Amino acid sequence: APISGEHLISEAVIEILRGDGNFTASGLPWLEAGETKALAPKNLTANCLCRRHNSALSPLDAAAKIFFAGLRDCLESSEAVLPYLLSGHDVERWLLKTLKAMAVSGSLAQGRVKLPGAFERGVDIIRMLEHVDEWPEATGLYFIMPTGSQLINHTRFQLQPWYGDAQKELVGLWSNFLGLEFVMMIAAPNVLQSPGLKNWLYRPSAIDVLIGKSKRQIGLSWQDGRLHRPIQVTFEKLVTSTASKGTDS
Repeated sequence: APISGEHLISEAVIEILRGDGNFTASGLPWLEAGETKALAPKNLTANCLCRRHNSALSPLDAAAKIFFAGLRDCLESSEAVLPYLLSGHDVERWLLKTLKAMAVSGSLAQGRVKLPGAFERGVDIIRMLEHVDEWPEATGLYFIMPTGSQLINHTRFQLQPWYGDAQKELVGLWSNFLGLEFVMMIAAPNVLQSPGLKNWLYRPSAIDVLIGKSKRQIGLSWQDGRLHRPIQVTFEKLVTSTASKGTDS
């Protein structure tokens, strides 16, 4: 105690995504179905963290800022981009923090109907936020787009809660970062019941964006003793002045 205000999506990330325009949101329970509304960062806060944890977890917000700034640079900059390097565990933990804040604040919804905010029993959120080695086997970030998929770069950050079989407890989070799709599993998945899991790329080592003969890279480091492979996105053509189309492999 005391409980303090927390941005549901880090203010630094909002500022990066909004660029020179407005930040708009949709899918929140207090918005009409299909309604999109321009919001100031202060309107996306909730009293859901104690001050001690708010302060202790602030480095995760800094990591998210670097990650999204790097993505925008790699996908949109017309000039050479220096490589980025950050901890993949920090990106995972930032997503977990974001999901927890949205769940506690009652911000998960479908249409205007609030969705359950309970996490699967046995998922120790605090320990997973504080210690990267407390994540159970096979949990973490997966890149889920098949090889050869086409994407259009857009300044969107999309979230969708992922529920277990009974559709009552949270086990993960689907997300879209500027056109790239990921799933973060926070409860150990049943590999036998999820055969498609083997086709997902677990904890990518990097996001490589190939534009002509140049390569832009965001490196992601992991402390799990595994061998990790990169995501490769190849620029194909300019769709608009602010959007680009790519193919991942």
